[in-house]
Amino acid sequence: MNNVLTYSQEIFRIVSSISWPIFIPFLLLVGAYICIQVAFNLKSLVNTEYRLNLKSIIPRVSISLASIIGTGTIVGFLGALSKLSINGQIYVESIAIWALVGAVILIPISYCETLIAKVVNMSPKEYIRVFLSKGASKVYVVALILLYTFAIGGVQFSGIDAVMINILEYSGKINLIEIQRYLYIVIPIIGVVIAIVLKNKQDVFIKFLISMILIFIAAYFVVFGLFTYKTSSYIPLFIEKMIIGMKNPVSMLFGIPLGLIFGIQRIIQIAEPGLGTLALVKVGSDSNPRLAAMISLIITSILVVISIVVTSYIASYGINEGIIDFSQPGVLKLVSYFNTVESVTGWFGIIILFIFIILSALTTLLGGYLILNKLLENNKANNIIYATLLLCGGALAIFKVDMMSYILEILILIVTSLNITALVVFVEFELSKYRIKEREIKEVA
Repeated sequence: MNNVLTYSQEIFRIVSSISWPIFIPFLLLVGAYICIQVAFNLKSLVNTEYRLNLKSIIPRVSISLASIIGTGTIVGFLGALSKLSINGQIYVESIAIWALVGAVILIPISYCETLIAKVVNMSPKEYIRVFLSKGASKVYVVALILLYTFAIGGVQFSGIDAVMINILEYSGKINLIEIQRYLYIVIPIIGVVIAIVLKNKQDVFIKFLISMILIFIAAYFVVFGLFTYKTSSYIPLFIEKMIIGMKNPVSMLFGIPLGLIFGIQRIIQIAEPGLGTLALVKVGSDSNPRLAAMISLIITSILVVISIVVTSYIASYGINEGIIDFSQPGVLKLVSYFNTVESVTGWFGIIILFIFIILSALTTLLGGYLILNKLLENNKANNIIYATLLLCGGALAIFKVDMMSYILEILILIVTSLNITALVVFVEFELSKYRIKEREIKEVA
C-alpha cells in the first residue's frame, strides 16, 4: 500500500510540475485581458452610481474576511518556501516579490469574477455551464468540492496537528506517532465537525467563530508588530535576501521562475482569486455589484499581505537563526515556525498564534460544508460525502502531506482554468448581452 501511495505521489508531482509552467502564462495573460475588458466596459456593465459608505462596508469586509481565512495563510505559504528551498533556491525570501508580482493580476481577478457573477446573476458553476458546457460545469463542481473539503480541509488538519504537537511537547514531552495523531487528534476534530453539521448548527458556529477570529486576526497583527520591532535589525538583511534571490531565480519549463509558480499557487489557495468561491458567496446577496466586487478585492488584498509579508518574514528570520530547517519532514516545519514566533514574542505570541490557527481551521472546515451544499444544492448524500472527504484529507495530512500538496496544486489548476476560461468567453463574446440599467444614485448600506 505504501508503494502505491509513493508512486501516486510521484505521478501527482510530475503532473503538477509540467502543467503549472504551461498554465502560468495563460493565467497571467488571460487574467490581464479580463481585467482590462472589465475596466473599459465597467460603465456599460454597471450603470448604477453609488457612494461608498465606509461605516457599512468595513463590517461586511471583516465578516467576509473572517469567514474564508484559514491556516493556509501560514501552512500554505510555509510549504511554498519549503518547496522552493528543496528545489535549490538560495534565498527563498524572493518568493515574497514573485508572489506580489502575481498578485498584481490575481487581486483584480477577484474583483472581476465577483462583478461578472453579479451582473449575469449566475454562480460560477452556472456561468461555466452557459459559457462553456455542462461537462465543464460538472468537472468544476467536483474539482472545487475536492479542493475545498478534501485538500484545503487537509491543510487545516496539518495546522491543528502542528499546534497539538507543540502543546503535547510543552505539557510533558509527549510524542505521538502518525497513527496516534490521526486517531487522537484528527478523528475527534472530524467527530466534532460532523456532530455540528448533523445538528444543522454550522451557521451558528461559523458566526461565533467569525466573531472570535476577527479579534485574533487583529491580535496576530499585534504579534507580528512585536516580532518586527524586536527583530528590526534583521529587516535590511531580509530585504537584501529577497533582492538577491530574485536576481538568481531557479527556473522550470519555459524559464518560468519557481518562485512565481509557487507564489501564485499559494495566493490562489489562500485568498481564492480565480477559484470562483468569492463570486459563489456574493452572487446570492442583495449588495450592489460594484460593492460586492470591492469587498472581494479588499479581502484578497488583506489575505495576500498576511500570507506574503507576515509568513515570509517570520520564516526568513527562523531560517537565519537556525530554528527552521526545511529538510525536516512534513508538519515539523510548521512546528519550527511556531518555535520561531515563541523565541521572539514568548508565550504571548505563541498562544495568539495557536488560537488563531485553531479558530480559522474550524471555520474553514465548516465553510467547506457550506460550499458543498451550495454546489450540490443540499443533496441528501452531502453529509456522507463531506465526512468521507474529511477522513481522507485528514489521513493525507498526517501520513502523506507532500502528496496532499501536489493534489491541491492540480485541483487549483483545474478549478481556476475552467473559471478563467468562462470569464474570458464572457468578456469576449457575451458582455454586450448583459446590462444593469438602473441610474439612480444609491447610498450603499
